[in-house]
Amino acid sequence: MVEMAIEVGGTFTDLIWTDGEGGVRTHKVPSTPDDPARGVIAGLEEALGGRVEAVASLFHGSTVATNAVIERRGCRAALLTTRGFRDLLAIQRQLRPNVYAIACLKPEPLIPLERIAEVPERIGADGRIVEPLDEAAAAEAIDRLVETQQPQAIAVCLLHAYRNPEHEQRLATLIRARHPALPVILSSAVLPTFREYERASTTAMAAYLAPLVGRYLGQIESRLESAGSRLFVMQSSGGILPAAGLSERGVEMLNSGPAAGVIAATRTAARLGDADLLTLDIGGTSADVCLVVGGEPKVRAESEIDGLPVGMPTVDISNVGAGGGSIAWIDRGGMLQVGPQSAGAQPGPACYGRGGEAPTVTDALVALGWIRPDQFLGGRMTLDSEAAGRALASLAEPLGSGPEETAEAIVAIATANVSRGVRLVSVQRGHDPKRHALYAYGGMGPMIAALVADDLKIGRIVVPPNPGLFSATGLLVSELKRVYRETAFAALDEAAVAGVEATFERMQNAAAAEFADYGIAADSLQFQWILEMRYVGQGFELQVEIDPARLDAGGRGYLEQAFRAVHEAVYGEAPAGEALEIVTFRLVAGKPRESSVLDRFAAAADAGPEIVRPEIVRGVVRYRGAPRDCAFLRRASLPEGFEIAGCAVIEEPTSTTFVPPGWTARIGGLGAIELSADGSDDGSQA
Repeated sequence: MVEMAIEVGGTFTDLIWTDGEGGVRTHKVPSTPDDPARGVIAGLEEALGGRVEAVASLFHGSTVATNAVIERRGCRAALLTTRGFRDLLAIQRQLRPNVYAIACLKPEPLIPLERIAEVPERIGADGRIVEPLDEAAAAEAIDRLVETQQPQAIAVCLLHAYRNPEHEQRLATLIRARHPALPVILSSAVLPTFREYERASTTAMAAYLAPLVGRYLGQIESRLESAGSRLFVMQSSGGILPAAGLSERGVEMLNSGPAAGVIAATRTAARLGDADLLTLDIGGTSADVCLVVGGEPKVRAESEIDGLPVGMPTVDISNVGAGGGSIAWIDRGGMLQVGPQSAGAQPGPACYGRGGEAPTVTDALVALGWIRPDQFLGGRMTLDSEAAGRALASLAEPLGSGPEETAEAIVAIATANVSRGVRLVSVQRGHDPKRHALYAYGGMGPMIAALVADDLKIGRIVVPPNPGLFSATGLLVSELKRVYRETAFAALDEAAVAGVEATFERMQNAAAAEFADYGIAADSLQFQWILEMRYVGQGFELQVEIDPARLDAGGRGYLEQAFRAVHEAVYGEAPAGEALEIVTFRLVAGKPRESSVLDRFAAAADAGPEIVRPEIVRGVVRYRGAPRDCAFLRRASLPEGFEIAGCAVIEEPTSTTFVPPGWTARIGGLGAIELSADGSDDGSQA
């Protein structure tokens, strides 16, 4: 029996699994955007020769939920809300994304006004019922909404339901009794926290995604169940859960693929001695960047998708529309631009030979000689260099330059876009990128990593094993985890301190009951206590991790000290004597998993390659406006300790690493390629 991971990207679907003989196997197939589940099942059967029953557990990450929101391909969702709050999703927040724009357009809500109905009821901020739910009026509103709008799912978000879910639960009973086929999503179940708009937006998004995600996971589960296998899904918070727990919480799948890559990078970095790193995941559609400090990525309390807030814990990843499939185009001012539009999997870059005609970054790399057409995907797919040349020529003519100059310009612009994303998560947050190692993966990450590092003065790059499948690797090393949040405003006094332990213990019991439904014993769980706290009068909170033993011993003084330490680290000061308050309790429940995949990488590196002598082929590439003599090497033939100075290209089935002049590549621990800047580029040409 094997453990397998499948990660669905915008262009390729990646598979990695551990076989019964101590090895790690990989496979890569084109994604099927029209029906992502079809691509997953086809890739699974193709990789195993139809022997799906050999899979004990399948760990899955996907961009399906994210793409559905961005491309507005979700369902016809409706919303029930408290009387007087029908305009909540339209009003949003009084924030201006662009302060210089005369006309500031807010993002279009996922649920339009005509599919929102009000019900007579009111719960106070303290959880007491101010106005009882009028069930007769509510039933009439539900029936009218279903009859006139024909929704495919209904979200319910009532005022202050995070303090008392009674009315939401009663509405769910009414809806299910009258319209049993409709999925019902409650804000008190999805996000029981304050801030009404953020809670409504998240609940609306969960309803918007529910039929799509449920159908998608259901198709995969159905195939696996027939083989006796079990499906687990990556969440945006960086943990995995059984799919059964996510069918109606599709918002927790947002950014699940990139989150898996960050987890894999942190686990690998721990083995290689890097605590501070920047992860750079570039695939066919986008570049995803994350800052890791002290061995742990930052997890945000909420994020945004297409301008809409999502109140779900999310690994802090910045996305840039720059990937191998990013299309190069000329704007109205005659300037060359790259992305964010992508050729995707179908038709893909022009060099794929599938009908694509627009020039992309991959076409530029082929034209420059950095990608050899007959070595793409380890030789499984041959690229059409002539088609790439034609696509580039169509762009070069209006620019008044040659195809090769245009190709270099495309790569330079794509690199600048990625560098900007790295600065966003590092420099703009007070971190010097030069003090971090750059972990590059994805199909194109290792190709331009050194160019990005040159731009940011980063001196160390790590390209892990199987970089084009690295997010899938993260699925195999991630722990089972879920984050629970509960808002309960309380001034930080002795009474509040006494209730902290009781609240967390109650939340732990609820978490243990949920994990028991997944077949996971309570005594195998580990818990992390986090309080979201602030000074009284502040608008936003800080996350403060709490040690239960120190809380027992130190009480209120310990909590005050812990909060001020975090406040000073973030803002540079922490006034003493100011009143504090607890806003939200956050419990992280998890079960560590033992995965041998990294150990197997290490064993493979220690054993050395089958071919004793490195395979090197000489060729010529274009770099910085001139031809350069270049060594092309097969990664599988390089033993640990092997070293080569650029210009070099290291090829493997899932990715290609470009080592420009001025850099040296060495095969280090775990079989990772470690690049270091040596500044030796003397400008020599072929």
